[in-house]
Amino acid sequence: MIKELDNIICRQLLTPLFMPIVNTQERCILGYEALIRGPSSSPLHSPVSLFKTAQRCGRLLDLELLCREMSMRRFKHLGLQGKLFLNVTPATLLEPDFRTGMTLELLDKVGFDPKKLVIEITEQFPIDDYDLMKEATSHYRQLGFEVALDDLGAGYSGLRSWSELRPQYVKIDRHFIEGLDSTLIKQEFVRSIMEVARSIHCQVIAEGIERVEEHRVLNDMGLKIQQGYYFSRPTALPPKELDQQLFRFSNGSNSNNLQNTQQNLASITRIRPPIDSNCSVGEAVQIFRKHQDLRSLAVVDQDVPVGLLSRETCLGLYLDLFGREIHDRKPVSTYMDTNPLMLEERVPLEAVSERITGSNSDTPSSEFIITSQSKYLGTGGILNLLKLITEYQVRNARHANPLTLLPGNVPASEEISWRLDNGKSFAACYIDLDNFKAFNDHYGYQRGDQVIIFLADCIKHWVDDSKDLLCHIGGDDFLIIFGSNDWKLRCQNIQSEFKSRVSEHYNEGDRLAGGIQCQDRHGTSRFFPLVTLSIGAALPDIERCNSHHEVARLASEAKHMAKKQQGHSLFVSRRRGPHTESPSLAMA
Repeated sequence: MIKELDNIICRQLLTPLFMPIVNTQERCILGYEALIRGPSSSPLHSPVSLFKTAQRCGRLLDLELLCREMSMRRFKHLGLQGKLFLNVTPATLLEPDFRTGMTLELLDKVGFDPKKLVIEITEQFPIDDYDLMKEATSHYRQLGFEVALDDLGAGYSGLRSWSELRPQYVKIDRHFIEGLDSTLIKQEFVRSIMEVARSIHCQVIAEGIERVEEHRVLNDMGLKIQQGYYFSRPTALPPKELDQQLFRFSNGSNSNNLQNTQQNLASITRIRPPIDSNCSVGEAVQIFRKHQDLRSLAVVDQDVPVGLLSRETCLGLYLDLFGREIHDRKPVSTYMDTNPLMLEERVPLEAVSERITGSNSDTPSSEFIITSQSKYLGTGGILNLLKLITEYQVRNARHANPLTLLPGNVPASEEISWRLDNGKSFAACYIDLDNFKAFNDHYGYQRGDQVIIFLADCIKHWVDDSKDLLCHIGGDDFLIIFGSNDWKLRCQNIQSEFKSRVSEHYNEGDRLAGGIQCQDRHGTSRFFPLVTLSIGAALPDIERCNSHHEVARLASEAKHMAKKQQGHSLFVSRRRGPHTESPSLAMA
């Protein structure tokens, strides 16, 4: 085994694999965790065997340095974006490396930006000297690295390591994620970790997500940074983009109109020429003096924003005695904000609001950077952005249904009109409950409201808010404007989830009987089965339909046809053209 290990290290017979770490709120890849495998034919193919053998042979540092170099080279060769998470053991961090500058030499050798590197400290090995460990991690931060603590909850002293090392990221061990959707104790543990993390400005990463149910619960809890087989397995050729279908449960309240949001962000974008990171302070000062209205300059390398230089910071350097002589020729990268607020032009305003309120900065910049597909587009003012968010929230509140807080008739009409005007095909699905009046009469309106809220939650789980809009248009009536091509499957999934859980809202006796005995509209006592779901689907011809009123009639007719069928039903109308009359979307 010693010879095998020596052969692997000498001949660099290692294969770096990469696993995406995903921001489900922004529906993008935050970075990649690098994982190492030995030769497939070797007894040291498994990373467990490989690293344990290296530790026993006193070659752990040699192996880890080689892993770091090969991972960085491969990451750079593949052109992967975001951050690179490198697993390291505490023992190697305590080596003299952090004093001699070995890691910095490695970065220079590979040509890797230290600001893209996250050192992920595994908790599978104990930390014996916390003072030395804090000194080492502090040194790496000064070099520009970030620090992550891996496997929280599964190692030797996770909470102490967290409090002592104060990492930028903490990863919750997969044990607490597996079966999270059905284990309340695990959910409470995750909530506690999130609460502590918020108080110390640390980001939480959930790892080990394998099932869509786990992904859904984490999104409902507000834990947005996730990693696991659900998104992608470790691979030598990792995806640079993920299928948007994976984010179908990342929709929050689903009260956001995507088209309006895009237009809003575009309206506050200022197209300003950027500078690169090698630009001197003297050159930047000249630009600020020439353009008095310029509050900041975006620093961009190869179309990708790397920082933001404010007017106050730049001109303030010249206020000191000999300030010009000291700073004039230095690059702006020395003084720029390397972690400014950066927003994609199409990011939902709800997500923007969360980003601003969750910012760690005590002195936020007055401006931020706007990107398009991660490339520099322009800058925007924070005050203008806050004004847009306020207008958006007020508008949503004005037109929201008070029970579910979902958009009502006005947003539904506007969305349909927008799709008709822009030639965007869609499906309009009208959802209504069967036997609901009997349920209301028997159990009371409070229990009825609980069923409506339950139905809203079921629907939210199966719509994609980047393509679809869910509206609550009154009572137990909902309208989904589907841009998703698989809208029919989504409707079937909504019905399946509703059917599997609606009996929970009945008393035990009625649940066993399969329904309730009560009076109908004519005062006659009769048996009403459990509440079921009728969905009428219309596929409007965008060349024949001229208004949202015509689409409303098509969807309403489809719903009435669905209600004629017994039990849960989905009726897809063949009629695609308008009628002469024009009803409102508010019709029951």
